Amino acid sequence: MTEAICKRCQATEYVKNGVVRGLQRYRCKVCGCNFTATKARGMPAAAKALATLLYAMGNMSFCSISRLLGVSDVAVLKWIRKEAEALPAPEMPADVEVVMLDEMHHFLKKRQKSYGFGERMTLSSGELFPGFWVGVMMQPVESTSKKLGSKATRS
Repeated sequence: MTEAICKRCQATEYVKNGVVRGLQRYRCKVCGCNFTATKARGMPAAAKALATLLYAMGNMSFCSISRLLGVSDVAVLKWIRKEAEALPAPEMPADVEVVMLDEMHHFLKKRQKSYGFGERMTLSSGELFPGFWVGVMMQPVESTSKKLGSKATRS
């Protein structure tokens, strides 16, 4: 059996302190923490980095990554969200233009329900690789259209 190490301060100075769930419990002499000599929980950082890389490349879903690593899909989702929170906020280039888009292509056939939102969108374009042009449209955070307070009623 491996030597017990305190899970809080990594000290090797401890005394036996009873049995819990069939395992020997120890008390750290340095910090007073009770612990058992069990292996560390969770996946190694390399597995989390692999999951993040596979998802970021766009090749695999949460479920397929979870099957590959033998964990739940919720665990993979939490790893990806944690890495996403650590990323810096995206910067908008200075040459971004605001354009109004024509949404009439929705109405070429019979109109079954209302489509579109009629608000301005920001179009950011750039060259990802030589020969590959990318255009990204983003809706503004705050609404730029005026909301009507009342609706017309028939009399």
